[in-house]
Amino acid sequence: MTDDSSTADPRAESISSVHRYHAELISQLRGFLDEFSSASLTEESSEELRATLADLTERLAAERVPEEERHYGRLFRLPAAGQATTPWYEVLESTPPDSLTGRAVFGPFFLGGRGAAHGGSIPLLFDELFGWLANAEGMPASRTAYLNTRYRSVVRIGAGLTFSAWTERAEGRKRFLRAELRDGPTLCAEAESLFVTLRPGQA
Repeated sequence: MTDDSSTADPRAESISSVHRYHAELISQLRGFLDEFSSASLTEESSEELRATLADLTERLAAERVPEEERHYGRLFRLPAAGQATTPWYEVLESTPPDSLTGRAVFGPFFLGGRGAAHGGSIPLLFDELFGWLANAEGMPASRTAYLNTRYRSVVRIGAGLTFSAWTERAEGRKRFLRAELRDGPTLCAEAESLFVTLRPGQA
């Protein structure tokens, strides 16, 4: 079957365009945060950068939209759902709300010290993965009730990691989830979490 552009869905093209441009922008922003966290700026460079950021902040303020219209962290076809303030991750296989697997990298922005990722950034990744499952399409909205993380080995900055997350069981409004983060065969961290479905009218 040949592709007939005259019958193509214009909305599909628009969505594709949004994803592409947002992905390029987020990649640039992630690179900026990595380089900023790795730099030691002079007073002159700091002032120049501050002025540039002030100008960009003013421009962005003019583009502000309501939460439901925002793209940041809501484009789930993109790595890290189209955001730069979580560790980079990509879901490769998923059967929501049951399980998912993928890969992740903690860039320099998430450095804690001595080449290792900050301990607080690891639960952040786990919470993202659990949210993928607990709030999968067709599922009622839910929130994290608790998230417990056990650190087993150092998460190296820049290392290619793999993860898996799965729903262990569901009991009424409660969903119990587990996940693992590995560097090759080495288990770096594991987590367990409880997500609770919101009641009607809950925010």
